[in-house]
This record gives sequence, structure tokens and C-alpha cells, in this order.
Amino acid sequence: MAKKPGRPSGGSRAREALIEEAKTHFHASPYHQVSTRKIAESAGVDVALIRYYFGSKAGLFETMVRESAAPMITRIRQAIDDGKIENLNDAVATFNHIMSAGPNLPALIMRSMMMDEDDQQRVAVEKLFHDVIVPMQQMLFRRLQEKGALNDGVDPELARLSFFSLMVFPFIIPDGMAALQGITKDSQFLQRLASHNAALLQHGIFNDQGETTS
Repeated sequence: MAKKPGRPSGGSRAREALIEEAKTHFHASPYHQVSTRKIAESAGVDVALIRYYFGSKAGLFETMVRESAAPMITRIRQAIDDGKIENLNDAVATFNHIMSAGPNLPALIMRSMMMDEDDQQRVAVEKLFHDVIVPMQQMLFRRLQEKGALNDGVDPELARLSFFSLMVFPFIIPDGMAALQGITKDSQFLQRLASHNAALLQHGIFNDQGETTS
């Protein structure tokens, strides 16, 4: 009697190991150059586990991106629910702290969005944006609007775009361009830039409830 197909051989942490190795490989190389066999070898598991857990290379990539973004999104949502984001300072400090913990993700997202519209890498990132990231951003700015932190007449959707453009910039600029601009992506510089961006936003978008402090 033939043996029924089941879970391929691999350790109990095989799924987690594959995701961790996927982060390393997808951050280091373009999507089409990443080998699922190499990912599996690095994780020390059977390559068949990628199909078992994720269905395909595209499924592994999408899961990796979503699970990389999940902690950051959860922290922002929790901060909003806990009333810790009431003004501009709170929003800038929270976002900068969370993004600093996962600095490679924005660059990967930017690279993915430069692919063709039907590219699997881009499709996975667009799904993440539609399902999770944009709704989270909108929730944050609705909260700030409810707290009266936006100037009268400011469109919260445009304010959201301005805010996230400034916040994400240091995490997506290519290293070579950053060096030409004298930018160092260490925590001290990122904090200085975050404070500067907060002051800049203060004059055009936020009222005195979001006033920066020295």
C-alpha cells in the first residue's frame, strides 16, 4: 500500500527557520535571483517544506514580508489603542522607534514596487499595502484628527502621505546616495532627523497640540 503524502522531514522550527533565511536572501538579492533550494539549505531543512508551508516561492516571500511587518504594525496599533499617540511628537517618536527595529523592510518594499505589475514580488507587497499598511496609516491619522492635532483645513489623507514620506525616507535611500548626502543611518542621526521632520510638519500640518519639545 502506498504511503500517503505528508509533511516532509524537518525540525519543529522548520517554518520559522525558512522565514528567517528568506529574510536574509530576499534582502540581499533580487527576487528572481533567490533560490528556494539555497534558502532551504541555509535553514537546514528539506526544500519540499517550502511548498508544504507556503505553497511556492511567492508564498514564502509574501509570508516573509507580512510577518516582518506584523510586529511594527502591531506596535503602532497598540500605541493608538493605549492612547500613546495623541500628538505629533508621539507619532514621530513611535514610528521612528518601530521602523528602526526593522530597517530593511522599507527598502525591500521599495525595490519590489519597481518590478512589473504582474511580478509576484510586487503583487505580494501590494496585497500587504491594501490589506494592512494603508488601513493602519489611515487609523493613525484619523486618531490624530479626532484629537484635534491637525490644523483646520488640512486634508488628513494628504497629511498622511507627507508624514510617511518623511518618516520612510531614511530607510529607503540607497546607501550610496546616503553617503553622498552625508547621511549615516545610526540611531543618533535618525533621532535628529525625526526631530527635524517633526518641527517641519509642525509648521504646515499640525497645530500646537503637536508642538515639538526640546
